[in-house]
Amino acid sequence: MAEVVAVWAVVVAAGSGERLGAEHPKAFVAFGDNPLVAASVSALDDHPGIDGIVLVVPAGWEERATFMVDDIGAGKVSIAIAGGASRSDSVALGVAEVPTDAVLILVHDAARPLVSAELIDRVLAGFYDGADGVIPALPIVDTVKRVDGAGRVVETVERADLCTVQTPQGFLADVLRRALAAPDRATGTDCASLVERIGGTVVTVEGDPRAIKITTRDDLRRAEELRDAD
Repeated sequence: MAEVVAVWAVVVAAGSGERLGAEHPKAFVAFGDNPLVAASVSALDDHPGIDGIVLVVPAGWEERATFMVDDIGAGKVSIAIAGGASRSDSVALGVAEVPTDAVLILVHDAARPLVSAELIDRVLAGFYDGADGVIPALPIVDTVKRVDGAGRVVETVERADLCTVQTPQGFLADVLRRALAAPDRATGTDCASLVERIGGTVVTVEGDPRAIKITTRDDLRRAEELRDAD
């Protein structure tokens, strides 16, 4: 009989979204008929490989998040909790709510609402290579320049070995917990960077160009166009 692996997801939706210029936190800006965060929660809830979900939202928005979960019928969400002062603090708070028997934890930013089942599949499949972490990545197509504080070009960077990364990022649960326990976790740019710092092996899988991150109103409009084109 195949080994049963418990997989949980932490959806990070605690950002203020100031650059979006909205009255509500970014995760609760309208995206179709529901808040933006609902798209990510629904995608993870619908995926057969996900056993449970922890939702991390801005302080004071826990009750509204719970109502939203009920409205969309996301039965795998165990709790909606308030986030912390930094993204890594919010992730740590969410991971603390994941049962200790979980083997894998996916961390996903609610700001990427167009996460597909195929992308989740690729992240989960990446663990068969013995990795501590698996992250979706896209090649860089633009020329990359390094500049100094005055804006002068210092170097043209070879892009062949560079990529941009997305979420969900997946990790062995015990490795992620150790990485988040580091005293300098607040300086990590993503969860993968924290795992890298403790010597973990992180591998990449093919990302999804549609899984864009919502930062500005233009991003939101573009995501709506991509969603409606399906």
